[in-house]
Amino acid sequence: MKKYILTIALFAVVAANTYAQKGQQKTSEERAQKSTEMMEKNLSLSAEQKTKIYEAALERAKATEVLRTEAGEGNQPDKEKMKAVSMKYNKVLKETLNDEQKAKMEEMKANRPKPEGDARPKKDK
Repeated sequence: MKKYILTIALFAVVAANTYAQKGQQKTSEERAQKSTEMMEKNLSLSAEQKTKIYEAALERAKATEVLRTEAGEGNQPDKEKMKAVSMKYNKVLKETLNDEQKAKMEEMKANRPKPEGDARPKKDK
């Protein structure tokens, strides 16, 4: 009987934790705003650059959200479509940022911490 009660309690805790994490998801607008603010802070964006980058980030966030929704809960979205969305966003960045900002962004990417447990194979460049 104790095992049965403990199993139910454990299930309830796991279900509550999963539900709590779902509530923490940000909207597309929030993700685009956060991304743009980080770039503005670190790259000293002009007002025009900020507007262009926000629009591109918002488009990327919305497209990514659609792809994840289409894939369904627990499934990975189509890699090729996700890659196309990222390439479109990166193209806008390359067109919008000046050379100094691009260099600083590359430096930031190189210095950002890698996620733990990343088992993906590394690509040779």
